[in-house]
Amino acid sequence: MKDIIRNGLILAIICAVAAGALAVTNDITSAVVEARIYEETVAELEELFPAIEDFEEKEVDGYKGFVAYDADGNYIGVLAEGRTEGYGGTIRFNLGVNDEGEIVGVTVISQSETAGLGDVITRADYLEQFEGLGLEDNIADHVDVISGATVSTRAMINGVESELMEIVLRFGDADAVPDAPTVDMDALEDGTYTGTASGFKSDVTVEVTVSGGEITEITVTDHDDTPGIFADAEQVIDDIIAEQSLDVDAVSQATGSSNGIKNAVLNALAQ
Repeated sequence: MKDIIRNGLILAIICAVAAGALAVTNDITSAVVEARIYEETVAELEELFPAIEDFEEKEVDGYKGFVAYDADGNYIGVLAEGRTEGYGGTIRFNLGVNDEGEIVGVTVISQSETAGLGDVITRADYLEQFEGLGLEDNIADHVDVISGATVSTRAMINGVESELMEIVLRFGDADAVPDAPTVDMDALEDGTYTGTASGFKSDVTVEVTVSGGEITEITVTDHDDTPGIFADAEQVIDDIIAEQSLDVDAVSQATGSSNGIKNAVLNALAQ
Protein backbone atom coordinates (compact mmCIF):
# COMPACT_ATOMS: atom_id res chain seq x y z
CA MET A 1 0.00 0.00 0.00
CA LYS A 2 2.85 2.38 0.90
CA ASP A 3 4.47 1.69 -2.48
CA ILE A 4 1.24 2.55 -4.26
CA ILE A 5 0.93 5.84 -2.36
CA ARG A 6 4.60 6.67 -2.93
CA ASN A 7 4.37 5.91 -6.65
CA GLY A 8 1.20 7.98 -6.89
CA LEU A 9 2.90 10.96 -5.26
CA ILE A 10 5.91 10.62 -7.55
CA LEU A 11 3.64 10.53 -10.59
CA ALA A 12 1.74 13.60 -9.37
CA ILE A 13 5.00 15.51 -8.87
CA ILE A 14 6.23 14.54 -12.34
CA CYS A 15 2.94 15.70 -13.89
CA ALA A 16 3.08 19.01 -12.02
CA VAL A 17 6.68 19.66 -13.10
CA ALA A 18 5.86 18.75 -16.71
CA ALA A 19 2.82 21.04 -16.72
CA GLY A 20 4.89 23.89 -15.31
CA ALA A 21 7.61 23.37 -17.89
CA LEU A 22 5.04 23.33 -20.68
CA ALA A 23 3.50 26.58 -19.44
CA VAL A 24 6.91 28.27 -19.35
CA THR A 25 7.70 26.98 -22.85
CA ASN A 26 4.39 28.30 -24.17
CA ASP A 27 5.03 31.72 -22.59
CA ILE A 28 8.48 31.89 -24.16
CA THR A 29 7.16 30.79 -27.56
CA SER A 30 4.39 33.39 -27.43
CA ALA A 31 6.88 36.14 -26.54
CA VAL A 32 9.16 35.11 -29.41
CA VAL A 33 6.25 35.16 -31.88
CA GLU A 34 5.10 38.61 -30.74
CA ALA A 35 8.67 39.94 -30.95
CA ARG A 36 8.91 38.66 -34.53
CA ILE A 37 5.58 40.30 -35.40
CA TYR A 38 6.84 43.59 -33.93
CA GLU A 39 10.02 43.47 -36.02
CA GLU A 40 8.07 42.67 -39.18
CA THR A 41 5.64 45.50 -38.43
CA VAL A 42 8.46 48.03 -38.13
CA ALA A 43 9.97 46.79 -41.41
CA GLU A 44 6.56 47.07 -43.08
CA LEU A 45 6.14 50.60 -41.74
CA GLU A 46 9.36 51.64 -43.45
CA GLU A 47 8.30 49.97 -46.69
CA LEU A 48 4.83 51.55 -46.81
CA PHE A 49 6.01 55.06 -45.99
CA PRO A 50 9.23 55.78 -47.95
CA ALA A 51 9.47 59.32 -46.51
CA ILE A 52 9.53 58.03 -42.94
CA GLU A 53 12.26 59.39 -40.68
CA ASP A 54 10.77 58.57 -37.32
CA PHE A 55 7.88 56.66 -35.78
CA GLU A 56 6.25 56.03 -32.44
CA GLU A 57 3.94 53.38 -31.07
CA LYS A 58 0.99 55.48 -29.97
CA GLU A 59 -2.21 54.69 -28.09
CA VAL A 60 -5.37 56.75 -28.56
CA ASP A 61 -8.52 55.84 -26.64
CA GLY A 62 -7.07 52.39 -25.98
CA TYR A 63 -6.33 51.88 -29.67
CA LYS A 64 -2.69 51.28 -30.67
CA GLY A 65 -0.91 52.10 -33.89
CA PHE A 66 2.56 52.80 -35.27
CA VAL A 67 2.55 56.45 -36.35
CA ALA A 68 5.01 57.54 -39.05
CA TYR A 69 6.58 61.00 -39.39
CA ASP A 70 8.69 62.61 -42.11
CA ALA A 71 11.95 64.55 -41.65
CA ASP A 72 10.01 67.67 -40.60
CA GLY A 73 8.03 65.79 -37.99
CA ASN A 74 4.83 65.80 -40.03
CA TYR A 75 2.38 62.93 -39.67
CA ILE A 76 2.43 60.84 -42.86
CA GLY A 77 0.49 57.75 -41.90
CA VAL A 78 -0.17 54.95 -39.47
CA LEU A 79 0.09 51.18 -39.42
CA ALA A 80 -2.23 49.32 -37.06
CA GLU A 81 -3.31 45.75 -36.47
CA GLY A 82 -6.87 44.68 -37.16
CA ARG A 83 -8.73 41.45 -36.49
CA THR A 84 -11.69 39.83 -38.14
CA GLU A 85 -13.40 36.46 -37.84
CA GLY A 86 -12.92 34.25 -40.88
CA TYR A 87 -14.05 30.72 -41.69
CA GLY A 88 -11.22 29.08 -39.75
CA GLY A 89 -10.96 31.53 -36.87
CA THR A 90 -9.43 34.93 -36.17
CA ILE A 91 -7.55 36.65 -38.99
CA ARG A 92 -4.92 39.16 -37.85
CA PHE A 93 -3.80 41.76 -40.37
CA ASN A 94 -1.85 45.00 -40.59
CA LEU A 95 -3.43 47.99 -42.31
CA GLY A 96 -1.40 50.98 -43.48
CA VAL A 97 -3.21 54.28 -44.05
CA ASN A 98 -1.59 57.51 -45.26
CA ASP A 99 -2.27 61.06 -44.10
CA GLU A 100 -5.02 61.42 -46.71
CA GLY A 101 -6.95 58.48 -45.29
CA GLU A 102 -6.10 56.13 -48.16
CA ILE A 103 -5.01 52.52 -47.75
CA VAL A 104 -1.38 52.03 -48.76
CA GLY A 105 -1.04 48.38 -47.81
CA VAL A 106 -2.60 45.33 -46.19
CA THR A 107 -0.73 42.27 -44.96
CA VAL A 108 -2.03 39.21 -43.16
CA ILE A 109 -0.16 38.46 -39.93
CA SER A 110 -1.81 35.15 -39.09
CA GLN A 111 -4.79 33.11 -40.26
CA SER A 112 -6.23 29.59 -40.20
CA GLU A 113 -8.30 29.63 -43.37
CA THR A 114 -8.65 26.55 -45.58
CA ALA A 115 -5.50 25.88 -47.61
CA GLY A 116 -6.05 26.39 -51.31
CA LEU A 117 -9.33 28.23 -50.73
CA GLY A 118 -9.68 30.72 -47.89
CA ASP A 119 -5.96 31.39 -47.72
CA VAL A 120 -6.37 33.37 -50.94
CA ILE A 121 -6.58 36.34 -48.54
CA THR A 122 -2.80 36.12 -48.09
CA ARG A 123 -2.02 36.49 -51.81
CA ALA A 124 -0.46 39.74 -52.94
CA ASP A 125 -2.78 40.11 -55.94
CA TYR A 126 -5.80 39.84 -53.64
CA LEU A 127 -4.52 42.28 -51.01
CA GLU A 128 -3.47 44.83 -53.64
CA GLN A 129 -7.15 45.42 -54.41
CA PHE A 130 -7.45 47.39 -51.16
CA GLU A 131 -4.71 49.87 -52.03
CA GLY A 132 -5.81 53.40 -52.83
CA LEU A 133 -9.26 52.97 -51.28
CA GLY A 134 -10.56 55.37 -48.65
CA LEU A 135 -13.61 56.01 -46.50
CA GLU A 136 -15.50 57.52 -49.39
CA ASP A 137 -15.24 54.21 -51.24
CA ASN A 138 -17.47 51.22 -50.69
CA ILE A 139 -14.70 48.66 -50.31
CA ALA A 140 -17.05 45.79 -51.19
CA ASP A 141 -17.47 47.33 -54.65
CA HIS A 142 -13.73 47.22 -55.32
CA VAL A 143 -12.51 44.00 -53.69
CA ASP A 144 -13.59 40.59 -54.98
CA VAL A 145 -15.65 38.15 -52.94
CA ILE A 146 -14.14 34.93 -54.27
CA SER A 147 -16.21 31.82 -54.92
CA GLY A 148 -15.08 28.98 -52.66
CA ALA A 149 -13.64 31.50 -50.20
CA THR A 150 -16.72 33.63 -49.61
CA VAL A 151 -16.52 33.76 -45.82
CA SER A 152 -12.79 34.48 -45.77
CA THR A 153 -12.89 37.23 -48.37
CA ARG A 154 -16.01 38.85 -46.91
CA ALA A 155 -14.32 38.79 -43.50
CA MET A 156 -11.31 40.65 -44.89
CA ILE A 157 -13.49 43.25 -46.59
CA ASN A 158 -15.49 43.88 -43.41
CA GLY A 159 -12.39 43.85 -41.22
CA VAL A 160 -10.41 46.27 -43.37
CA GLU A 161 -13.38 48.62 -43.71
CA SER A 162 -13.87 48.69 -39.93
CA GLU A 163 -10.15 49.10 -39.22
CA LEU A 164 -9.84 51.93 -41.75
CA MET A 165 -12.52 53.92 -39.94
CA GLU A 166 -10.88 53.30 -36.56
CA ILE A 167 -7.51 54.52 -37.85
CA VAL A 168 -8.89 57.70 -39.40
CA LEU A 169 -11.01 58.47 -36.33
CA ARG A 170 -8.10 58.18 -33.92
CA PHE A 171 -5.01 59.16 -35.87
CA GLY A 172 -6.20 61.09 -38.92
CA ASP A 173 -8.88 63.63 -39.73
CA ALA A 174 -11.96 62.56 -37.76
CA ASP A 175 -14.05 65.01 -39.79
CA ALA A 176 -13.33 62.88 -42.85
CA VAL A 177 -15.32 59.99 -41.41
CA PRO A 178 -18.72 60.04 -43.09
CA ASP A 179 -21.81 60.03 -40.92
CA ALA A 180 -23.54 56.69 -40.74
CA PRO A 181 -26.46 56.59 -43.16
CA THR A 182 -29.80 57.09 -41.46
CA VAL A 183 -33.48 56.97 -42.30
CA ASP A 184 -35.99 59.65 -41.33
CA MET A 185 -38.54 57.44 -39.61
CA ASP A 186 -41.07 60.27 -39.48
CA ALA A 187 -41.05 60.52 -43.26
CA LEU A 188 -41.72 56.85 -44.00
CA GLU A 189 -44.67 56.15 -46.26
CA ASP A 190 -46.79 53.05 -45.78
CA GLY A 191 -45.82 50.14 -47.98
CA THR A 192 -43.51 47.15 -48.34
CA TYR A 193 -39.86 47.74 -49.15
CA THR A 194 -37.11 45.32 -50.19
CA GLY A 195 -33.41 45.70 -49.46
CA THR A 196 -30.22 43.65 -49.67
CA ALA A 197 -26.86 43.90 -47.91
CA SER A 198 -23.81 41.75 -47.20
CA GLY A 199 -24.10 39.36 -44.27
CA PHE A 200 -21.41 37.08 -42.86
CA LYS A 201 -21.34 34.45 -45.62
CA SER A 202 -23.84 35.78 -48.13
CA ASP A 203 -26.13 38.61 -49.12
CA VAL A 204 -29.15 39.10 -46.87
CA THR A 205 -32.46 40.24 -48.37
CA VAL A 206 -35.36 41.56 -46.30
CA GLU A 207 -38.87 42.85 -46.79
CA VAL A 208 -39.85 45.71 -44.50
CA THR A 209 -43.49 46.59 -43.93
CA VAL A 210 -44.38 50.14 -42.89
CA SER A 211 -47.89 50.86 -41.63
CA GLY A 212 -49.15 53.98 -39.92
CA GLY A 213 -45.71 55.52 -40.32
CA GLU A 214 -44.04 52.76 -38.29
CA ILE A 215 -42.07 49.62 -39.08
CA THR A 216 -44.46 46.80 -38.27
CA GLU A 217 -42.76 43.78 -39.79
CA ILE A 218 -39.35 42.72 -41.09
CA THR A 219 -39.05 39.42 -42.94
CA VAL A 220 -35.82 37.86 -44.16
CA THR A 221 -36.57 36.46 -47.60
CA ASP A 222 -33.12 35.21 -48.58
CA HIS A 223 -29.75 34.45 -46.99
CA ASP A 224 -27.12 31.72 -46.89
CA ASP A 225 -25.46 32.51 -43.57
CA THR A 226 -24.94 29.81 -40.93
CA PRO A 227 -28.49 28.88 -39.79
CA GLY A 228 -27.91 28.73 -36.03
CA ILE A 229 -25.91 31.94 -35.93
CA PHE A 230 -28.37 33.71 -38.21
CA ALA A 231 -31.25 32.69 -35.95
CA ASP A 232 -29.50 34.49 -33.08
CA ALA A 233 -28.83 37.51 -35.30
CA GLU A 234 -32.54 37.89 -36.04
CA GLN A 235 -32.91 39.36 -32.54
CA VAL A 236 -32.04 42.70 -34.17
CA ILE A 237 -35.35 42.52 -36.06
CA ASP A 238 -37.31 42.64 -32.80
CA ASP A 239 -35.02 45.40 -31.53
CA ILE A 240 -35.47 47.55 -34.65
CA ILE A 241 -39.26 47.23 -34.46
CA ALA A 242 -39.33 47.89 -30.71
CA GLU A 243 -37.06 50.93 -30.94
CA GLN A 244 -38.33 52.11 -34.34
CA SER A 245 -34.68 52.77 -35.05
CA LEU A 246 -31.72 51.18 -36.80
CA ASP A 247 -29.45 52.29 -33.97
CA VAL A 248 -29.54 48.92 -32.21
CA ASP A 249 -26.67 46.69 -31.12
CA ALA A 250 -25.50 43.75 -33.19
CA VAL A 251 -25.89 40.37 -31.51
CA SER A 252 -22.68 39.11 -29.88
CA GLN A 253 -21.16 36.13 -31.75
CA ALA A 254 -23.40 36.95 -34.73
CA THR A 255 -22.08 40.38 -35.67
CA GLY A 256 -21.73 39.79 -39.42
CA SER A 257 -25.25 38.45 -39.82
CA SER A 258 -26.70 41.11 -37.48
CA ASN A 259 -25.14 43.92 -39.47
CA GLY A 260 -26.31 42.27 -42.68
CA ILE A 261 -29.91 42.43 -41.47
CA LYS A 262 -29.58 46.01 -40.22
CA ASN A 263 -27.98 47.23 -43.45
CA ALA A 264 -30.54 45.40 -45.58
CA VAL A 265 -33.32 47.18 -43.66
CA LEU A 266 -31.49 50.47 -44.13
CA ASN A 267 -31.16 49.88 -47.87
CA ALA A 268 -34.83 49.00 -48.10
CA LEU A 269 -36.02 52.14 -46.34
CA ALA A 270 -33.50 54.47 -48.00
CA GLN A 271 -35.00 53.93 -51.45
